[in-house]
Amino acid sequence: MGWLMNKEQRQTIVSVLGMGGSGKTTLVARAFTNDAVKSHFECYAWITVSQSYVIEDLLRRLIKEFHKARKEEVPADINVMSYNELLEILVNYLETKRYLVVYDVWDILLWERIRFSFPDKQLGSRVMLTTRREDIASYSFGVESHVHKIPSLGKSDAWELFSMKAFSSYHNKSCSPELLPLARELVEKYEGLPLAIVALSGLLSSKKSLTEWSRVYNSLNWHLTNNSLLEPMKSILLLSFNDLPYRLKQCFLYCCLFPEDHVIVNHRLIRLWIAEGFVEHVKGVTPEEVAKSYIMGLVFRNMLQEMYRDYHPACKMHDLLREIALSIAKKEKFCVVHDGSETVEEIGALRLSIQTTNGEIGSCTGISRLRSFLVFATGLSSFSFSNKSPFDLKLLKVLDLEDVPLDKLPDNLTFNSN
Repeated sequence: MGWLMNKEQRQTIVSVLGMGGSGKTTLVARAFTNDAVKSHFECYAWITVSQSYVIEDLLRRLIKEFHKARKEEVPADINVMSYNELLEILVNYLETKRYLVVYDVWDILLWERIRFSFPDKQLGSRVMLTTRREDIASYSFGVESHVHKIPSLGKSDAWELFSMKAFSSYHNKSCSPELLPLARELVEKYEGLPLAIVALSGLLSSKKSLTEWSRVYNSLNWHLTNNSLLEPMKSILLLSFNDLPYRLKQCFLYCCLFPEDHVIVNHRLIRLWIAEGFVEHVKGVTPEEVAKSYIMGLVFRNMLQEMYRDYHPACKMHDLLREIALSIAKKEKFCVVHDGSETVEEIGALRLSIQTTNGEIGSCTGISRLRSFLVFATGLSSFSFSNKSPFDLKLLKVLDLEDVPLDKLPDNLTFNSN
């Protein structure tokens, strides 16, 4: 936290560089939520940036986060303001304050477009970037800048992290002599990357024999040998998915319908799973209790992260796991995620998630087979469906418009309400 709270008054950019799953977000979150850091800055904001971002949406989210941190009213009509209007509000708001901003960066063009919203009045403000790309971390930002490269976990730390989950049900919670050589080799294979190690430990925690462990080891080697483009990190995440029971696979894939880094309230997810028919009937146990056990199973296997949202139990999917889930879901026609800006044509999938920031869903054709239709309208004050063509959804089981600013369903939307 030295670079955040030192005596340097010029605006300073701190880039946190590391591979996917190396612990960048964990490290930054530890600093961002620190009480001393929060009291040092007058306002602060953390925004997640998807690879298909809309710059006006990012500016709106920044404004809202800054005002939320100071418990202030958000400016009226913010959702209909232009890029220049939003920029002016941010600059005017920040120019007299010491601020802290955290966001992840996929390309340098984003910085060039958003940098003008962060005035440097030499009040000690800081901007923290998380990135997987060295060229971005070392970019000449035109201000004071530093790079913190996330080191790989040391062998002893990696082994300790792995052992906490992999051997949690073993006698004395330690590895048996029979498994030790293979366990050591597996941990070393993943170069000290925390996400890969916890995923591996979750995968192996239910396997007790040398035969089962050897099968996992051989499967990992097969994935890496037969797909040279598959990173070691993704190989273990893919194998962890393949090892899931069928019902948990469906439930896991369903989570990628939510936007990147979205914190999903468990109660909402449970209702959706039940409506889709993913939850097995167990005599003497309610569907809600069975679904809760599915969430806990995915958390235990490190496929979902346990969270809270407004004090409600919730979960989140790591962005690397979401990438894999989206790839599998598209290939299997399980679901499709669309930004809603253009016509959705013949998606072929059974589930559609539209994540829009422009206030309207374009016409959708070839979606009559849909079972689930979810809409996420980020930061909008009004929303509408296109009237260019009918939304024929007679097979629909789930229509999720939570938090979408919609007065009534359109006349051209037809579905069975049973």
